[in-house]
Amino acid sequence: MPHDLTAQDVKRIREKYGLTQQGFARLLGLGEASVVRYENGQKPSKANANLIRAADDPAFMKGCLERDGELLSAGQREKTEKIVYALVSFDEDGGIMDINEMYEITLQQEVLIEQIADLAGKVSNLLIAARDNGDAIAEAIYEDVLKQLALIRPNIIRRENSNAPKLSEIRGQIACLKSIAERREAKAA
Repeated sequence: MPHDLTAQDVKRIREKYGLTQQGFARLLGLGEASVVRYENGQKPSKANANLIRAADDPAFMKGCLERDGELLSAGQREKTEKIVYALVSFDEDGGIMDINEMYEITLQQEVLIEQIADLAGKVSNLLIAARDNGDAIAEAIYEDVLKQLALIRPNIIRRENSNAPKLSEIRGQIACLKSIAERREAKAA
């Protein structure tokens, strides 16, 4: 049956958020004894099974915390909020991203990381050539571009930058550094 949950499923979902059986029951509006029974092998009703299955989604639990979080002890609530908010991804407007949006952001991040790696490789070759030619100005510019790329790289995957506007800003920074390197290369030629 599709509504059957195992005792291990119920426990896994509860523990995913660091909740006690009592806290899990309170957030979902279930009886505390029911959660104990479900974790001991009793099958929940179809409605309760659907509710527990929905709790596996961090966005659902975020809503439960907003609605009934005051039913938890302060410590339990704080711990659970940290876990839930770490699992939920938000878009630039503060809305919860769906899986397609998260996938698109991840792809954009990967492309930017590849662009930085590609540009760093090219600039490193230009730096070597500048050193070989004794061009101290070009050498300083290329070293600075490499340092800036190294600073930008970790920002790509920071949680607060995991949205389209921030990634667009980073894309612009990379383009600017690429332009600086290309202009210096053209002058040296």
